[in-house]
Amino acid sequence: MWMVLILLCSSPMAQSCVLITGEDLHPTKEKCFESSIQKAEKALTFPQVYQAKPFCQIIPEGKKT
Repeated sequence: MWMVLILLCSSPMAQSCVLITGEDLHPTKEKCFESSIQKAEKALTFPQVYQAKPFCQIIPEGKKT
């Protein structure tokens, strides 16, 4: 499973950046990036957002016992 991550910055300074996560998990990396890119593009419509970078992180599935 894959989780959406977006790095949001309110200025060029690194201290202005925060990393936010999505609420849902995606079955493939491709689906995750589709969602991540869409959310980052939406974030850029807000004047407070200087930069939004989409990322995805794989979430390992637990071992079955």
